[in-house]
Amino acid sequence: MFDVGFWEILLILVLALVVIGPERLPGAARQAGLFVGKARRYIEGVRSEVEQELDVNEFKRMLHNQEVQINELQQQLKSGVDDVSSEITRDMPTADILTDVTSHDHHDEITENEQQESTEESVDSIEKKSPMADKEK
Repeated sequence: MFDVGFWEILLILVLALVVIGPERLPGAARQAGLFVGKARRYIEGVRSEVEQELDVNEFKRMLHNQEVQINELQQQLKSGVDDVSSEITRDMPTADILTDVTSHDHHDEITENEQQESTEESVDSIEKKSPMADKEK
């Protein structure tokens, strides 16, 4: 920032000695040292806060980029799964994948049982109503 060499410092000290005087020079030097120390600490604090903010922003940006990449990978995975499942259902729409036997679910079994029971009930009711059934008994 400032390029202050040995000769510049020596010139400042000689001028301070002439202007302030030898009696007040040690007190002025002490005050100047305290002021310079406070200024350095303040500047260092500001610099560290700026660096922390930049690091936090960098991490936030990296985190956002990772989230975007994860979302893209999830979408690709879902589309791949959808493609595979549609291809499987297109190739074997009603067949069981492992046995190549047509598949049915529990609902189909219940429906078949209900149909069989209703058929038996209707046969029984017809037999009861028919006069031939009474003669045979």
